[in-house]
Amino acid sequence: MDVLIVFGFPFLIVALGIGYGAFQRYLKHKERMAMIEKGLVPPDFEDDGDDEGSKRNDRYSPIVVTLVGVALTLGLLTMGIGPWLIGGLVPTAIGCGMLINQILKESREKKGGE
Repeated sequence: MDVLIVFGFPFLIVALGIGYGAFQRYLKHKERMAMIEKGLVPPDFEDDGDDEGSKRNDRYSPIVVTLVGVALTLGLLTMGIGPWLIGGLVPTAIGCGMLINQILKESREKKGGE
């Protein structure tokens, strides 16, 4: 019985989360189809029209990924040096790559604009 509780409860929580996400997507689909049937043009799901907000999120996401990776690395370092540090070093490396890409892109845009 204890095994069922230990493994069943986390599975139930994950299943409820996935079910909630699927239900929300279903409701958006129904709403979109109702708009199409009435002749209204539904907005695209990806394009919310907030260009400045998406640029801001693009600017901060590499920093967030890098800092999460650093935090994971430091947290896993408390267990000692070992292969488990990969779990923190991978997001750190991905975040650093994203930062380098962003810096290069901004410098290219600056040179192209002059």
